[in-house]
Amino acid sequence: MEIALTFLLFCFVCLQFTLFVSLLNIPKQKHIFIANDEYPNVSILIAARNEENNIIDCLKSLELLDYPKNNIEILIGNDQSTDETEQLITEFIHGKAYFKLVNISNQMGKAKAKANVLAHLFKLSSHDIIFITDADIHVNANWVKSIVPYFKNPKTGIVSGTTIVNGKGFFANMQSIDWLYFSGLLIAFDNLGLKSTAVGNNMAVSKKAYLATGGYQNLDFSVTEDLALFTAIKNQGYESINLLENDNLNQSKPQYFLINFLHQRKRWLIGAQGLNLKWKAVFMLMAMFYPMLILLFFFNTKNALTIWICKVILQFFISIIISIKLKKIPNVLYLTLFEIYTFISTFIVSIFYILPIKMIWKNRKY
Repeated sequence: MEIALTFLLFCFVCLQFTLFVSLLNIPKQKHIFIANDEYPNVSILIAARNEENNIIDCLKSLELLDYPKNNIEILIGNDQSTDETEQLITEFIHGKAYFKLVNISNQMGKAKAKANVLAHLFKLSSHDIIFITDADIHVNANWVKSIVPYFKNPKTGIVSGTTIVNGKGFFANMQSIDWLYFSGLLIAFDNLGLKSTAVGNNMAVSKKAYLATGGYQNLDFSVTEDLALFTAIKNQGYESINLLENDNLNQSKPQYFLINFLHQRKRWLIGAQGLNLKWKAVFMLMAMFYPMLILLFFFNTKNALTIWICKVILQFFISIIISIKLKKIPNVLYLTLFEIYTFISTFIVSIFYILPIKMIWKNRKY
């Protein structure tokens, strides 16, 4: 038992070190910015359900995009909201021709929830490059401008930027580091040729690639619709790109209440069931780190402590590297406390995941 635990934990640390080296060797992307008269037309899709507290901030950030307004259409799908979402959108977009509100009431094929809204919006979109974000996201002014050049390659099917949480207070800051850290690991895996998923609130797809999949209406329903679309596009032979750049760094609002946080993480874990066996093994190794570490403490405290210290140090410097690449000033105090947050949240989320409680997402149960 002791030897097996030590070996598996050592494998975890080796994996973490490999990702650390991968991040150090991420090539700096060089954008070829295009002249105003060459900017391609793009569509931006947003699914909104009961987002009265978020939607205006999102739309304001889209209004400030550094991209010619004549080359943009923004389609907002109202998913049967029961609050003031529809009214707020209607008032905000009045007189702004490039915004359009679409009320979604019927189901298209297999698509449900957010995937259903996006299926309708894709069908209505007019352009060949489609950007997708969420109603609680504040997009970077350079978001579209910095991602569009990647679609000069006709083999590019899907491109994702990085999203982090922006909020006040200890819990919000811990979520910010959490998102930053795992977004960095996603890029590190990607740099090693191990592609896993796209970021649903910060991604763009080629409409040609999307149509090749048959669209959301023909994909099996998943609560993580971004992973489902990513997998389908990759299966069609298109390439994916994940970016770690300040120009396409978007910001999400945090989960302020623990119960909402738990349902969010449960949704991600349910969606992760759609990953292949290789990725399931990687996530299992990550998820079992603390239980294995605790067991090893009983057999060999010295080895357990050594492995834990190595993990914390690597985690700290990985977070520093990601912050620097995103041109964010790292908060050393919060980074130091992040291990405590990770330890506690891992056990709480794991327990919540296995409990026979239905996951709630946008006021719907799954």
